[in-house]
Amino acid sequence: MFRKHTYSGIDFRDKSLSFATIKLERGIPVIQNVGITNMKEEMIKSGRVSQSSRLATELKNTFIHGQLAKNVHLAIPTQNILVRKITSLPDIGESELAKILHFQIGESIHLPFEDPIYDFVKIGSIIPNHQVEGNNDTEAEELSLDDLAKGIEENLEGPKSEILLFATSKLLSQDLVDVCSTAGLKPMTAEIRALALQRLLLYTHPNWLKKNEMIIDASENGMDIHIFKEDQIVFSRMMTINRMDYFFEANRKENDELVMELEPFQMEESKREIAAASTAEMIQSEDAYIDEIVLEIEKAQNFYRYSMNDRDSEFHRIIVTGEKSDQIFEPLKNRIHSQRVERIDYRSISSHNVKDLSLLDTCSVAIGLAIRGNEK
Repeated sequence: MFRKHTYSGIDFRDKSLSFATIKLERGIPVIQNVGITNMKEEMIKSGRVSQSSRLATELKNTFIHGQLAKNVHLAIPTQNILVRKITSLPDIGESELAKILHFQIGESIHLPFEDPIYDFVKIGSIIPNHQVEGNNDTEAEELSLDDLAKGIEENLEGPKSEILLFATSKLLSQDLVDVCSTAGLKPMTAEIRALALQRLLLYTHPNWLKKNEMIIDASENGMDIHIFKEDQIVFSRMMTINRMDYFFEANRKENDELVMELEPFQMEESKREIAAASTAEMIQSEDAYIDEIVLEIEKAQNFYRYSMNDRDSEFHRIIVTGEKSDQIFEPLKNRIHSQRVERIDYRSISSHNVKDLSLLDTCSVAIGLAIRGNEK
């Protein structure tokens, strides 16, 4: 089935992995298939792959059945990555910054990984205020001694680089590569989910992510929140929100025992009452679940404004994707009116080979990974 110019993406979740395969047709990616494999236990525990042999077997079977291409790109789970803004380094070129970071990682810059691997991108320069505003004698007279001292300190230090640092565990990355190699696959790259989604949107919605925009990737056990500013990823974090925590089943065993002791007409009445109560409870729980998501969105946006020193910024768009898109999209659209709430339209890159269109959002990260193609 799969020949030249065909690539797959694999996204490792808590108890499942999603995958997608694309074919590059004249340089344009076309989705060939998407799928998901469920596992009984968590695949990643304490920052390491915990079910290597079983995971390798599942991947090998998927490959043998023609659902995966030989060349694959992998996603590092968001809970195992770090995105940090750093403004303490001098305003110099990226090659010089790389040398400084090499010495400062583990010394003055501490990362929450035993053996980290990292990358960075310079997103701008920070110029001391006095160099931007110029000297003003009237304003200088109104400055306090502390303000003057701070200005002198800034003048001595000079402009600073504004960089975003991306880091993850080398051990986990190697675990994922080893599992895929054992399955007979050829891992080409590993990257964070946010960048895979950005690549997907470049082909499906090229005008998105140009302003302050957010991507929500909602799954059964949590929600990844990614924030972009003018095409640059500036925030990426997983929020643990287990949807099932908000849904409470009636105690059917007790209800069944109660119903069995009633007369037939009373039995039917009791069943109707139980059903009505369960429905009301489900609606209330669904509202609580959406309330929690909205709260996490607001917290992430406020954290972004504070950490990026961009407190007056407004968000333009919230993009909803992931396993729970169908459940949360309309409720979020009805709750949030200050920003556009939108979903991804896959029609421009999909083919008739895709059998289950409902899985496209579930596999959105895997699709973005696969689109990377032969890039290493």
